[in-house]
Amino acid sequence: MKKIWKLLPIALLALTLGNAKTNAQEFSDLTTKQLGNNITIEYAIVGEQLGQLFSVTPSYSTDGGKTFLPIKSASGYIGNSVLGGKNQVIIWDVLKDLPELKGNVSFKLTGNTQKTVPLEDDFSNVAFKLISLHKVGNNQLELILDIKNEGIQRDLKLINGLITLTDFNKRNFDAQRGKLGDVVGSQRYSTPQKTIKKGETLRATFTFDNIPKDLERIMKLSIGAELLTFSEFGLDNLEISTLQFRDFPVSAKPTTSMSVTSSKRFEATTSGNFSIQKQVVQAKKTETNAPILSILKPEGVSLIGSEATRGRPYAQSSSGLDDRRLRSVTPNDGLTVQSETLFVQGTATDESGIYEVTINGNNATLKANGVFEATVNLKMGRNDIVIRSMDIYENSVERKFLVFRKDSPEQKVVSDTEELDLVFDAPRAPKFYALIVGVNDYPDPGISTLSNPVKDAAMLAKVLTEKYTFEVQDVTFLRNPTRSQFIDELDKITRRIGKNDNLLIFYAGHGYFDSETEFGYWLPSDASASSTSNWLANSQLKDYVAAIKSKHTLLIADACFGGSIFKTRKAFADATDNVDKVYDRKSRKAMTSGALTEVPDESAFIKHLVQRLEENTIDYLPAEELFSSFKTAVMNSSPTVPQYGDIKGTGDEGGDFVFVRR
Repeated sequence: MKKIWKLLPIALLALTLGNAKTNAQEFSDLTTKQLGNNITIEYAIVGEQLGQLFSVTPSYSTDGGKTFLPIKSASGYIGNSVLGGKNQVIIWDVLKDLPELKGNVSFKLTGNTQKTVPLEDDFSNVAFKLISLHKVGNNQLELILDIKNEGIQRDLKLINGLITLTDFNKRNFDAQRGKLGDVVGSQRYSTPQKTIKKGETLRATFTFDNIPKDLERIMKLSIGAELLTFSEFGLDNLEISTLQFRDFPVSAKPTTSMSVTSSKRFEATTSGNFSIQKQVVQAKKTETNAPILSILKPEGVSLIGSEATRGRPYAQSSSGLDDRRLRSVTPNDGLTVQSETLFVQGTATDESGIYEVTINGNNATLKANGVFEATVNLKMGRNDIVIRSMDIYENSVERKFLVFRKDSPEQKVVSDTEELDLVFDAPRAPKFYALIVGVNDYPDPGISTLSNPVKDAAMLAKVLTEKYTFEVQDVTFLRNPTRSQFIDELDKITRRIGKNDNLLIFYAGHGYFDSETEFGYWLPSDASASSTSNWLANSQLKDYVAAIKSKHTLLIADACFGGSIFKTRKAFADATDNVDKVYDRKSRKAMTSGALTEVPDESAFIKHLVQRLEENTIDYLPAEELFSSFKTAVMNSSPTVPQYGDIKGTGDEGGDFVFVRR
């Protein structure tokens, strides 16, 4: 017996070392940038186990790394319970910790492993738990899910071809074989279907073929699911949804029994030159000029900007084209190449200093002399190379050029927006409706009056009607409405909107979240501080969103919105390579300025939202890409962290709202 106990610690140590070798978690992509008096620290954690949490602690040094001091006034992805993944951001409000910061500064991130948590998504009381995504066989991956039904007995149908992995190069891989319980689907278009009783759990496995050997991380896993309820008379109800898991690792072996057995400490450092100091008279901005962009490589291309119109990159006539869908892909307006990638080099200059340059939503390498560089992946056909630059005072500019990838000079050029061109040029094109609400005035003395919501709402209405395909007669603008006026307009919209139309709902004003009940509320102008009778519950708004038969509904809230009805998603600036497919699937999405916290009266969220819509050069802009392009800027200007995700239980099928430029 004593011999067994002596061997046990050795066995545990071997297990721990084996797991550590398989999952060598570490920091990567660590960069620092200055925006005003803030320093943005961006990083990624890779090599983690599925669902693993970390504690992340930043520190700084002004003596070349000899001594590191703690960063105290920071927000973002910091502290305990940070999930692994890309695009993590920490904002340091420097002058709250120091009187000034000048010269070369070193930064260190320290991470410690913590417990793992299940990665789950749910659909109509059916919970999907991601158990493992691991390598098997020759260039194959196997996905394992546990699916538990907490609702009534129903049939669950999963279509192999709608179980899709997307990597960070935007390559898609569909499941070729699947098994749901004991039901096998051996082909890509098989639809394994299984009756699942209340309280029952099913194990589902799916196999993906032709996976690149170097694939180590998934940007998005999409699971198309159907729930069918039957009665004695046949099919009684059909529910359709797309579940999603984002930014997680691929394991070398199944992770069904893996867990964190010991704490591991890991670090990363970087450095840069900064100049931040308090001023006697604090000016809002020392200059308001946007950066100037120029292209060095590839040679011979011209940058175009806001003067471009949808489908006609140089506002040229489409006459003479044999196919109206090709008006957006005329190769004379851009560079034609055969390669899969393109090296882009240019300059960004500004009198106050450049904060960042992004190309197609991804950070470019920015040198001290203002030269930026990046290698861009190209898809077959038309590619918009969108360059965006922001200076340290949040002045920004966006320009683009076009690249056409073809295998041969004779090949016909295609575009992933051809079908959308046809849809929105049709005589009965889908309409875009908007309900824009701003509440400044609250007669109840227990609720403070606000200064900016009505003005902010008007700014959004203006850019939507001037720059995008929202007609003035289809935009309803409510100033300081009562609860009944708000409800009346929602009733009108419910009756007015058709199944092919799109709806945007915007609210700016007071909001409140009750953490005990997980009820969120918006406060119309007749709200009382002592009673919720005239408050508008987020759950009631959710019911309206579910009832409105639109193609896409996007809710934008410059107030709290959330709780159990809002499933947040990690947003990516280059989330999709095919806007046609994104638009084709129904969506019920929301973006909010402040999670569940109280948001400030002077809104950085609406400022950057409108600015981004004003400067956009993309003809078809998905809401997720819009949100991710200004999220970090909002975090730099506000104590709140913006959120994006699905409105649960409203019929979202994995698509997205798309802003269409005029």
